[in-house]
Amino acid sequence: MYLSRIVFGKRGETRGGEPRAEVAERYLATLLYNGQICGDYLFATCNAEVDAFAHVARPGALARQFHSQWGLASLQEVVRAFGHVPQCRIIEDDVPKRFRSWKRSPSLYLFSHAFNDVSPVRCGDSGSPVPPYLLPISDQLREDLCWWARRYKNLDNVWLDSGDLEVPAYRQLADPGSELSENGRKLCAEIEAATGKETYYYMQRYWGREVGEQDRRCPTCGRRWRATDGKSKDEPFWRFAFRCRPCRLVSHCADSYDDKRHAIIGEYRRRRRPTENLTH
Repeated sequence: MYLSRIVFGKRGETRGGEPRAEVAERYLATLLYNGQICGDYLFATCNAEVDAFAHVARPGALARQFHSQWGLASLQEVVRAFGHVPQCRIIEDDVPKRFRSWKRSPSLYLFSHAFNDVSPVRCGDSGSPVPPYLLPISDQLREDLCWWARRYKNLDNVWLDSGDLEVPAYRQLADPGSELSENGRKLCAEIEAATGKETYYYMQRYWGREVGEQDRRCPTCGRRWRATDGKSKDEPFWRFAFRCRPCRLVSHCADSYDDKRHAIIGEYRRRRRPTENLTH
């Protein structure tokens, strides 16, 4: 992502008496939900003008063609308030001339973390983030991705804080049956249906077992899903040690082996057959 300065125009109020800065902020929110800008944005007043500083996913991300239906409606409000469309100027000087297309990647995967501000959709061959506005998905799905990523980050922060909610938060990240995981896997299925690319959901794995970690089963179907040995520290993150193609799940080997009680979280559990009622 690249730092940009978005120049809106003179401060003041609209004809209806609303501060123009509020109109600009609503517009930026639509860009955020659509994946055109990333992370937090800041407002500043320069020469009595309303400016905003935000990270854009790519140069040209604010082009009209990439706007959602809500973004276009908000853009019209900006034009009525300021008299023209905002101007986006890239501040950074280290911007590639070309970007590799996500269409060349054989697969995609969904992943985020506490410090992630870029797109949660990644290329399976390079790990590079894919701006949601470039994907042929609905406006609603782009917004759903934004909210899912925000919730993932919040839960990851709770887990990192290691307080009373550490284990419940971790269970949301590591259990494929959690509400967070089920929502994320649904998003993956929708992305795959729209793009034609196999789209995997990343399962967190922190606590593991000293014996048998490399041979653990897919947590949903119980099949073998070990893809690599996962031991090479030079191996790129996106080359997952575990991958189940039928379930569209990926993961890596555990980071810690000091708590066997929590290693069970996210592991495969054979379902028990229902027992018949016995009468006496």
